[in-house]
Amino acid sequence: METFDLSRLTDFDFEAVCKDLFEEELGVRLELFAAGADGGVDLRHLSSEGESLVVQCKHWHRSGRAKLIEYIENTEAAKVAKLNPQRYVLATSVSLTRSAKDKLFEILQPYVKTPSDIYGKEEIDALLRKRDHIVRRHLRLWLTSASVLNSLLAKNVVTRSQALAEEFDSTLRTYAVNPSYDRALELLENRHVCVIAGLPGIGKTTLSQVISAHYMAMGYELVEISEDSDEANHLWNDELSQVYYYDDFLGQTTFDEKLAKNEDSRLLSLMKRVERSPNKRFILTTREYILAQARQRYERLDRHSFDIHTCVIDLSDYTYQARASILYNHVYNSPLPQAIKQSFADERVYRPIIEHRNFNPRILAVTLADSGLLSGHHESLSDNIVANLEDPYRVWDHIVRNQLGETDVKLLKLILTFMSDIRLDELQELWMELGEPLRELRRALGVLDGTMLKSVHQFGAIHVGFHNPSVRDYLVSYVQSDIGEVISLISLVRRFEQLEALWLIFPARGGGPMAETYIRRLEQLERVASAVFHAEPVNLRNSRGGKNYVRRAWLSLEIGLDLDSEVIRELALEAASEADTILNASESTDLHAFFQTLARYKTVRGEEILFDCISWAVEWIMGDLSDWSLIEEAEDFLRSIHHYDPGIEVSKALARLDSARDDYAQSAFEDWAQTRRDPVFSGSEMKEVIDHYKAVGSTAPFDMSEYDNVLQRLDEFDAEHEAPFVAPRQESAAGITWNEARKVHSMMQTLRGSSD
Repeated sequence: METFDLSRLTDFDFEAVCKDLFEEELGVRLELFAAGADGGVDLRHLSSEGESLVVQCKHWHRSGRAKLIEYIENTEAAKVAKLNPQRYVLATSVSLTRSAKDKLFEILQPYVKTPSDIYGKEEIDALLRKRDHIVRRHLRLWLTSASVLNSLLAKNVVTRSQALAEEFDSTLRTYAVNPSYDRALELLENRHVCVIAGLPGIGKTTLSQVISAHYMAMGYELVEISEDSDEANHLWNDELSQVYYYDDFLGQTTFDEKLAKNEDSRLLSLMKRVERSPNKRFILTTREYILAQARQRYERLDRHSFDIHTCVIDLSDYTYQARASILYNHVYNSPLPQAIKQSFADERVYRPIIEHRNFNPRILAVTLADSGLLSGHHESLSDNIVANLEDPYRVWDHIVRNQLGETDVKLLKLILTFMSDIRLDELQELWMELGEPLRELRRALGVLDGTMLKSVHQFGAIHVGFHNPSVRDYLVSYVQSDIGEVISLISLVRRFEQLEALWLIFPARGGGPMAETYIRRLEQLERVASAVFHAEPVNLRNSRGGKNYVRRAWLSLEIGLDLDSEVIRELALEAASEADTILNASESTDLHAFFQTLARYKTVRGEEILFDCISWAVEWIMGDLSDWSLIEEAEDFLRSIHHYDPGIEVSKALARLDSARDDYAQSAFEDWAQTRRDPVFSGSEMKEVIDHYKAVGSTAPFDMSEYDNVLQRLDEFDAEHEAPFVAPRQESAAGITWNEARKVHSMMQTLRGSSD
């Protein structure tokens, strides 16, 4: 007779199972409530006639029936009486004797109509045996059934595999289903072979163990491979359904340590043999960059279509709910004191963790495992988790320092010298300028693409950048830790955008901590700055293109002033002395930044250049006032530089701007006052015009007799263009739907339970 180890379920798992189970058993839809705010309600149904059904779930598998009865009598009974439901059902993971059920029935009358409304472990097992579809819906429930657990420890499994199977217990307790599970299963069903690849700590081993358990539940024998593929051939049995498990099949550091003579050929032969066998499955795991290295080294591996067998796990698989489940499962199953576990029910504690941009299951697990070394305060633990997620060293440092070649690291540092992704053709040109052969670039990209780097197709071109923000974060720290790395980074600069990234990414501005390092290498920096000031721009992803000399002058002047470099300062001053530099500006924000920096250069020459630049800037900003937004931008800019103006250029421009604004407002108002045609000016712009004159309190430059008519037309415009109302709670600032947030909140609240 099938039984289920309910002790392996979390409190939230148990409630979710009960919800599905009793919806079918009772034939009603049940609402699931968050713990702590229910007043004694886990599941509830309200009929159209107003009658209420309450199902209370008590996952008391550790405390036993005596404690459960005591709690129901002393605490729960009063809650039930206050709720006064028409019917009350109690479901518990505790095994109940007949006398225990009778005692509970006596305590909970008249709300429990019959002892049959009290479900102990035996009754729940019986209901689950009749509903295999519910069992399979809840992965942890299914994979902890007695038949599966027995198969994990079957006597015919080799000793090493049996030891591995025993590890599955802790894996199943903390695993959270995510899209990679279905992708991997689909590959195994269609191809019989699945290579699970991904970053360190992303969950490759966890996924492979869960899927192995899945096949063991289907009657497959587990065979672990730890040395080479010949182990599988020796244990091959045509009569048995077997799942072969090969973790880190290319090694944990580099592929060289793993592939013995002709191992590439034997491995591919085994994969093909499994593909042809309907009762065999082959699960392999590796890090993406190691697989890329191996394919470059071994021609046979490179010829094989690994892509059709590979399931890559990345952060996008970890949705908000999946991340929350991972955190919840690790906290719930940890040996942490109950008070600390309860603290994770606080939204202020769990959200910074599950929303962190560098979320990593391994870092989470390691931090919780090491929590005994902390002071015991829950703030210390949660803060430590966030700090570890923030610190990318844990993920990348060992790889960069021990596993990548010099060329691979050089490519990473080259990408670091740009603020955003660079076009592949530009990258190739730069690589050759650095004296490196293109074949080495292709090899390094093959190793790093998909792991630390990613290639993105956009607008007909390929752009190369970092795989995720934590890679850049790590490399910044890596470079800062060694002056030699800073020097090597400067030597990679061949375009002005690289110099800009160097200055903006590393904290040297205004005498920052990296300033001293730059001063030590000032001659080198001056040579680089002089070489790149007039260099052609690089095609970066989302860049506007073209030489932006205002920005170049601003940045060079700031570097020159902060590092006291006359050479770099002169580059900026010479450019700023040309009218075309200012008259061809791209952004008013760049001009404002330049004026702020130029005002620091308190010399006669600096004041003369500032006077000329302000005059040119006024001409530039006043050159296009063709819509309301440009008028507003012009005013903001002129007021921001007003105090730099040694003359009256800006004051005169502001006066002209007021006149231009009034003319524009009058034209817009007259346009909207003519009811016989559609307005040329937009409704939103007209509203801004009216709001402006209301705010400043000045006399409006339009005919007030038409004011009511224009307002009526604007009301009609609002009615036609009104966006559907969405309640604020439906979408969080992080893009999380209200329904997702509600489910996560309900789950995390079960950590507050102190009953067990």
